[in-house]
Amino acid sequence: MKKTLLLPAALIALASCGDASKSSGEAGDVAAGTGTAYAIDPAASTIGWEGAKMTETVHSGNISLSEGSLSVKDGQIEAGSFTIDMNSITDTDLTDTTYANKLVGHLRSADFFQTDSFPTARFEITGVTAATAPDSAIVSGNLTLKGVTNGISFPAKVAVADSTVDASARVTINRNDWGITWGGSKTDKSIMDMLKNNLIKDEITLTVSLKAKK
Repeated sequence: MKKTLLLPAALIALASCGDASKSSGEAGDVAAGTGTAYAIDPAASTIGWEGAKMTETVHSGNISLSEGSLSVKDGQIEAGSFTIDMNSITDTDLTDTTYANKLVGHLRSADFFQTDSFPTARFEITGVTAATAPDSAIVSGNLTLKGVTNGISFPAKVAVADSTVDASARVTINRNDWGITWGGSKTDKSIMDMLKNNLIKDEITLTVSLKAKK
C-alpha cells in the first residue's frame, strides 16, 4: 500500500527559478535513522543540473549517484544520505561533441567543481517536516560540495510503499556559497576575474529523483 506524506510547513520561494528552496545556511546535526533502511538504487536514480549565463544561454546535464540510503519510520522518511559522483557530470544540451566535452572539462576543473580534489559531493538529512500540497515534505540537510558544507531546505514529493520509496525535488543553490567561482571570488580585485565570474549566474538548479528499496 502506497502512502504519500502530507504535512504542513512554510516554504521560502525563489522567484528566479520557481522553486521553494531555502538559501544556504549553517550546517545542522545529521538526523539519526531508527526506522527501516531503504537502499537507494543509483542506476534508477537521477540528478539533473542546470546553469545559465547572463546572456540567458542555459546549459544542462546529469550527475550520477554512487550510493545512498533512506530511513523510514511510521511511513515517513526520518533520515538518510546519498553520495554524488562528481566525475560523472555530463552535458546534454550541446549537440557539438567537441564543445560539450570542453564544457564538461571546464566544469570538472578548479574553476568550478575541481573533481580531481573533490571527486564526490554528499547530502545528509538533518530533518523532515510537513508540507502542503502539491509537495509532501520539507527536507533539510547538509550539502557538502567542493569541500564546503552548508545547510539547505527544500520541498519534496515523497511516496512510501511497502518495499519502495520514491522521492523527487528541485533544489536551487547559490554556487558562491560553496566556493564555486570562475576566475576568482566576488571579493577578488581583478577586473578580469570579476567579469569572468559574473558571466555565469549564481544559481545552480538540481533536479533530484531518488528510488530506494528494502
